[in-house]
Amino acid sequence: MAERQILPELLDRSIKLLMELPGYGERSAQRFIENLLSLPRSEALNIVSTLLETLQKLHPCAECGLYTEETLCIICSDEERDKSTICVVEESFDAFAIERTGRYKGLYHVLGGRLSPLEGITAEDLNIKSLLDRIDKGNIKEVILATNPTVEGEATATYVYNLLKNKGITISRIAYGLPFGAMLESADDFTISKALEHKIKL
Repeated sequence: MAERQILPELLDRSIKLLMELPGYGERSAQRFIENLLSLPRSEALNIVSTLLETLQKLHPCAECGLYTEETLCIICSDEERDKSTICVVEESFDAFAIERTGRYKGLYHVLGGRLSPLEGITAEDLNIKSLLDRIDKGNIKEVILATNPTVEGEATATYVYNLLKNKGITISRIAYGLPFGAMLESADDFTISKALEHKIKL
């Protein structure tokens, strides 16, 4: 006798759609749907309607790729920003994290990901050509490579560096290693090696 399907079709379809998102497995997708359904209906509908509005209104900035509701994001349209410096990040939320520090006053460029041969992500899938176009306009003096401190992020930074090294501009890489308060014994080999590589003179 065929196994009886007790999971409602709509619920099953919702879980499978969520599983198509990076980082979502079956359990995490189930938890998301379960948490959503357990909310008061008005709260759940508010979340869903806000997500829908986000999808309808947000898009990449025409210049740098940051998510925005306008043609140009608030950073690119700010005349007080340093237009000679570009900080290259993987995703918009990386730039938002940098902005929270209040220390960086230049522009951004969002690659839209990082090189990952295992996932089939190549240089053609990233916003690299538009970065080269911005630099070729001749107004940029420094590019800060702020891809994430992972194997893929490092490979992406190296790839972009090789494209830019003969452009006559300053190229920087954000320092990284052990976070403040971390214990050496609990850090992985890659983190420790990078902390040693990027040591500073006292």
